[in-house]
Amino acid sequence: MAISEQWAELLSPGLKSIFQLQNEALAAEAKAPLLFNIMSSAKANEYTLGAGGFGDWEEYKGAIEYDDNDQGYKTTFTHTEFARGFKVERKLVDDDLYNIINARPAGLALAAQRKREKDAADIFINAFDSGMGADSQYLCDGSHPASPANTSSTQNNAGTSAISRDSIIATRELMRAYEDDRGELINVRPDTLLIPPELEDVVYPLTNSAKKPGTANNDENFVAALGLKVIVWDYLTDANDWFMIDSQMAKQHLLWFDRVPLEFSMDPASDFQLEARYRGYMRYSLGWSDWRWVFGHLVT
Repeated sequence: MAISEQWAELLSPGLKSIFQLQNEALAAEAKAPLLFNIMSSAKANEYTLGAGGFGDWEEYKGAIEYDDNDQGYKTTFTHTEFARGFKVERKLVDDDLYNIINARPAGLALAAQRKREKDAADIFINAFDSGMGADSQYLCDGSHPASPANTSSTQNNAGTSAISRDSIIATRELMRAYEDDRGELINVRPDTLLIPPELEDVVYPLTNSAKKPGTANNDENFVAALGLKVIVWDYLTDANDWFMIDSQMAKQHLLWFDRVPLEFSMDPASDFQLEARYRGYMRYSLGWSDWRWVFGHLVT
């Protein structure tokens, strides 16, 4: 059966629709949007500049005391381009093999979302030994300086405890003690546990049992009463490492910039006689501007 000379153009809307539907379904299941503040960008680079805290308010006695907060660390986000494509041979259209053809845009969307999830998970995979922040420390580190002007005062947000009822309680207490550059509490409220799949069955009774798990006592389970949200992320590669997070504060400091959102198009350089090429493209950057929203445990 003869086909139109515009067979590649005729295929394009259907393939784009499959790509978009698959991408939307996968994006709905993605974990990165639960943690990152995902924003658009109109520039080649994005910058954040931290700011120190203010002192306590004092009694008003006829004159207002104006405070100056110190400048914090500057973080630069440089967008990276990503692209991938696939080919459709005319013979597949001639032979009516649309099951093969339609699988390709779906697979391309899967690969795009997988890349985004991997890049997001790498922030945590490398939290202890790679990807230093603007303060020249890893995300989870024992020596975070208070500010560029005060590097002698340091704080710690890294531990080595296996996840348990006691370590969850202790980590929460440590996070609530985080301070700003002036040594004042910043009201951290840990509400999320981030874990790999291997810890899911361990964490479930800790966060769901009404009574204290693992004992014959009738004590109430304090950890369950906290109502912690548990995010199980398949892309975390260590079976034992885990993180406690203040999710609201994470949205302030764990940032993702989409310079060009994921798109799909036909390559105009295709050989439209025998082969059509379709491509996806996206451009983004991600990272963290401050560490005070997380505590990580590197468990050996």
